[in-house]
Amino acid sequence: MLQRRSTILFIILVILPLALLAWLGTYLIRDAEKRTDASMQAILAERLSSSDQHLLHDMRQLTDRLDSWGAQSIGSARLMSQRLATHPWIAQTWSADGEGETAPIESFEGRAGYQPGPIFNAKDRIKSILESTRNPDSMPPFVSVLEDGGPPFQRVYIPGRLSAIQQRSSQWMTYIKLFGYHIDDRPVLSETPLSWSGWHVGDSVFIYWHRFANGSLSCALMNPQMLMNSLFQRLPQPGLAIPPGRMMLTTVKGIPLHEWGKKLPGSERPPAAHRACSEPLSQWEMAYTPANEEFPKPYLFPILLGVSSGIMLVFVVGWLYFHESASEIRVAQQRVTFVNQISHELKTPLTNIRLYAEMAAHRAESQGDTIAKRQLGVVEAETCRLDRLIQNVLNYARQQRDKLTIQPKPIALDQNVSRIAEFWKPLLENKGFEIVSTLHGPEIIMADPDAIEQILGNLISNVDKYANAGKWIAIRTEHDERNTRIIVEDRGPGIPSGKRRTVFEPFERLRSDLAEGVSGTGIGLTISRELAQLHGGSLTVCPNYRDGARFILTLPNQS
Repeated sequence: MLQRRSTILFIILVILPLALLAWLGTYLIRDAEKRTDASMQAILAERLSSSDQHLLHDMRQLTDRLDSWGAQSIGSARLMSQRLATHPWIAQTWSADGEGETAPIESFEGRAGYQPGPIFNAKDRIKSILESTRNPDSMPPFVSVLEDGGPPFQRVYIPGRLSAIQQRSSQWMTYIKLFGYHIDDRPVLSETPLSWSGWHVGDSVFIYWHRFANGSLSCALMNPQMLMNSLFQRLPQPGLAIPPGRMMLTTVKGIPLHEWGKKLPGSERPPAAHRACSEPLSQWEMAYTPANEEFPKPYLFPILLGVSSGIMLVFVVGWLYFHESASEIRVAQQRVTFVNQISHELKTPLTNIRLYAEMAAHRAESQGDTIAKRQLGVVEAETCRLDRLIQNVLNYARQQRDKLTIQPKPIALDQNVSRIAEFWKPLLENKGFEIVSTLHGPEIIMADPDAIEQILGNLISNVDKYANAGKWIAIRTEHDERNTRIIVEDRGPGIPSGKRRTVFEPFERLRSDLAEGVSGTGIGLTISRELAQLHGGSLTVCPNYRDGARFILTLPNQS
């Protein structure tokens, strides 16, 4: 029992605080990680946005330079296509002087020497651009309504149903250049434009287009490798420090295009932030993996230090407590062992005293000495009482060590109860008690006769001590199909309802004042209930009995 209590105290004083500290440390670390991650995402989003805007700005400058060729072409798509063919990055140009399937298309070879592949169809691309830009209602506003100029490009969406050409080229997207974009921090102001330009992009293939007010169209196929090399050479942005981690540019399908950065330790991990590039580079994605040194975790040390200090403090307090408790337990065990040894030593002389008292009583009876017989009867009764007290002490010591046991065997219950009642009868009758015995128990029951005698002895002794004023005691046995009951009741002051549970606790007494004139150790009912439970039964106080106290010993019927 002491070991069980020590285990419970260990859980309460050590395990629970440790669990709470571990939970607190985990919670603080996770909370700090969330806040750090939120700050990191904000910083990385700004870094990716800056690189995206730089690519977009370079793309807008390239578009403006190509537009300047159109300004010198006096509204002629054919002349502009010829001029564009001399650009070192352009592989091929086309011009279309009308709209629809019958629009005549003229082609010019460029200087870049690039072939887009067998699935590329120039006529489909030109007709898709013509269809995307022929309806003025589908065109976005040419001048941005935002004060800061807004985006440089915007995608053109085709209202209504897609044509057969657009269904075959759904991966291609058409973008138009917006006016009002700030170049070099100077807003570009323009009147209603006389021509429009933009890009037709699909799977890293870039086609520049320029459409005049008369409906004619000039297109130029860029060499994508030259275009990308030109854009990537300016990464990272001039004037900005090289990022410590790894910045990646890929297609939406995950094909790597370009990497830059110092690539310090930690940057080999998967990316921590992603961003889709702005139009017309929306088929590209940017990602960044930070290095370890960029976002350290300074919160780990103070949190771990605090939690570790708390754990050490709990361990120290727990060790000190259990060290002191262990000393007290050892002293208590030594006391119990001492009492146990003394009780064992008292059993032998007590047995001899009882034996010789019985022999002397028989001799006095044979000689007709009634006075000596009565005196020897008192000695024998007190010896039995002392023997019962010693047995209670021994059983209580065994209970504390979880070694209290019983040895059940078949017994005639009524005979044992009758014998115990007859033993107590002279003492109780001398004190004026009326004894009523009603025995209707089973013929045979499995029980430990010594345990039954000790339980009944403790109950009858309590009647003698506490219900002396009632001068009445009843001992009954009864049984049903499942249980057998031994009932001891009196007509004394009874047990208050608030004491019906605690009366079975060790050293619990209804009154403990010396003036009460009642002796006892306060462990009799504790031992009695433990012995009843070892039988698989119970010992309870009947709550419905009002004339005094009624104890019910319930034992299971066993074959």
